[in-house]
Amino acid sequence: MHVFDAHTHFFSRAFYEYQVRQVPGADVTSLLDKLSRNGVEVPGESIAAHRDRIIADLDENGVDRAVTFASCPDEMEIVGEAARSSNGRLVPYAMVDPTEQRTLDKLKSVQGKYNFEGMLLFPAMHDYGIASDIAARALDLARSLDLVVFVHCGLLRIRARSILGLDPDFPLERGHPQDLIAVARARPDQVFVVPHFGAGFFDEFLRLGQACPNVYADTAGSNAWGMFQAPPLYLEDLFAQTVEVYGIERILYGSDTAGFPRGYRKDVRNAQIRAMHDAGIRAEDQQLILGGNLAVLLEL
Repeated sequence: MHVFDAHTHFFSRAFYEYQVRQVPGADVTSLLDKLSRNGVEVPGESIAAHRDRIIADLDENGVDRAVTFASCPDEMEIVGEAARSSNGRLVPYAMVDPTEQRTLDKLKSVQGKYNFEGMLLFPAMHDYGIASDIAARALDLARSLDLVVFVHCGLLRIRARSILGLDPDFPLERGHPQDLIAVARARPDQVFVVPHFGAGFFDEFLRLGQACPNVYADTAGSNAWGMFQAPPLYLEDLFAQTVEVYGIERILYGSDTAGFPRGYRKDVRNAQIRAMHDAGIRAEDQQLILGGNLAVLLEL
């Protein structure tokens, strides 16, 4: 079985420092210590050491390659360098904040060096509409750089923020998958990826996939997303209905692996494999979801 994971977070020290700086009057050192005391393993300064630990974790769990996210704009060059020196094991996506033009300029300036394959957009986190002129600037840049556009929709929670005394949740009104329909239809030459089966908005997620053949599904996460349905859906139900609407070729396996000490989410992978089997997905089609589709999409 070959696995090419479409959804992991690099979570370098810079990511945690970025979260700490959101606290008014932050003492960076003491707040990083607070995260550590609460079970969050904050990496050291060495990018190479963190990269090697992640690759060893992939090896231990039978993962051939993984997309790795710069989960805040400050991580962009760190993740780019880690991927560039990973011998092809890590494939970088960069987060931008379209409300901050400097993040777009930064991506444009470093793309020639790091060859990012995707752009991450989090409208709820940065408080803009995906159909706005602000978002259009980012989408135009993604088009010019030939990047896949990852759009987080639905519920968004960052656990580290709650430890720091910040609100871990972001406003849902910016997270509706249906808001992406008009955007994706107006940009048929661009590829969009929506994770987590819509993260609580499964009905909208299905409507988006039906309306827009240039939108791909990212399976990252767990069966928790089905619990928002009435009656609740099990993971095999999510897979079966997603296959019905998106087709096998537009589904990308993601684990949503994010940091240590937990490490690679083999529990998510194993649950998804079981669910695909229970949903009646053939072994050869499971292999496409587990990495074949992503390799084709990114031309890797």
